Amino acid sequence: MMITLEQMKDAMNAGANVLSEDGAVLGPMGQLYVDDATGDPSWVTVATHTAGNPESFAPLRDATLDGQDVRLPYPHGTVYESPKMSQDGHLSPEEEQHLLRYYGLIAATDDDGLAAAPTGDRSSRADAYAGRSDRSDSSEGRSDGFAGGSADDDEVSMTRSEEQLRVGTELRETERVRLVKRVVTEDVTMTVQIRREELVVERVPVQDGAPLYDDGAGTFSKAERERLYSAVETAFNGDVVEMVLYEEKPRIEVDVVPIERVRISREARTHDEVVTGQVRKEVIETERIEL
Repeated sequence: MMITLEQMKDAMNAGANVLSEDGAVLGPMGQLYVDDATGDPSWVTVATHTAGNPESFAPLRDATLDGQDVRLPYPHGTVYESPKMSQDGHLSPEEEQHLLRYYGLIAATDDDGLAAAPTGDRSSRADAYAGRSDRSDSSEGRSDGFAGGSADDDEVSMTRSEEQLRVGTELRETERVRLVKRVVTEDVTMTVQIRREELVVERVPVQDGAPLYDDGAGTFSKAERERLYSAVETAFNGDVVEMVLYEEKPRIEVDVVPIERVRISREARTHDEVVTGQVRKEVIETERIEL
C-alpha cells in the first residue's frame, strides 16, 4: 500500500529519518515532492552527504512506513550515489526521467517515448510543515508556477513557499567515567621509643666491719657458729651470679583500616546555545510585459 501524503507530512513534522532496505538510517528526511497531476507523494530527499552538498532524491514507490520513519526498498549505496538534482521546488521531466532510469523504474530504451510526456507528470515540492500541499486541485503542473486558469480568467494565483528552520536536540556520549582502585606503596618513617636494660654495678664500702672469725671466747650459738664458718669458707671462692638483661625491639604490624568512601553522581545541566542556519523563501514579484 502506497504511503499517503498525510502520512508523509506527519512523518516530516515528527522529524522522521529515511531508512535503507535493511533498516539502516540514511539520514533525516529533507523535502517531499508530490506529483503535480495526482497529488501523491513521489519523491523524498535525504541528507546522505556532509553539510554543503546537495541532498539525494529517492522515489517513494514501494516505500513503507517503519514507525515514523520511511523505509526505502534500496540499499544505502544506491541512494548515496544517486544523481544530484537542483532543489528549486520542482523536478523537470528530464530530471525525473533521469532519476527513474537510475533507480531502474523505467528502461533506458524508453527515453524517446518518455521525453514527450506531458508536463503534468512533473513532481513539485510539498510544504509539509505548513500542513498543506503545494499543489491545487485544478493544477496541471505548469512550469511558470501558476495554479490554474487561462489567459481569459480574471484571477490567477501563485503559491509561495519558504523553508523553516527546525532545531532539535540529540543525546550523544561525551565521556565515560570509571572508578578504579589501585594499591600505592609508600615509605613511612616513624620514631619509636625503645627501652633496654643495662648492668649497673654499685660498690658500697663497709665501715667498722667486725672480723669474721671465732676465737672460742665469744657467745655464738651453735647455729650462728655454723653460719660463720660457712661464710669464712666461701669468702675467697669464685662466686658467679647471673642476671638476665632485656631490651625492646621495634615490631612492625600493618593494619588495613577504611579511610574514606568515594561516590560519583550524575547531574544534568542546561545552557543556552545559539543555533544559526540558512533558510530560503520564495518572493513573488510582478513583472509587466509589453505586448
